[in-house]
Amino acid sequence: MDIWFYVGIGLILWAIKDLFMGYTYLWEPVARDENPGLYWFTLAVWSLIGIGTIGYSVGYL
Repeated sequence: MDIWFYVGIGLILWAIKDLFMGYTYLWEPVARDENPGLYWFTLAVWSLIGIGTIGYSVGYL
């Protein structure tokens, strides 16, 4: 496994943490209560990049 596997794991853990905390970071903090569309979009992007990075590093993509 290379470094990108661990980067993907970190992004997945970051997305999970953001689910529990209720806010995430893009260029500035994005709160689930204040801007739910951007919050869920950002979480989806972090998750997809994390899954894609893991898949690429183990040879599935």
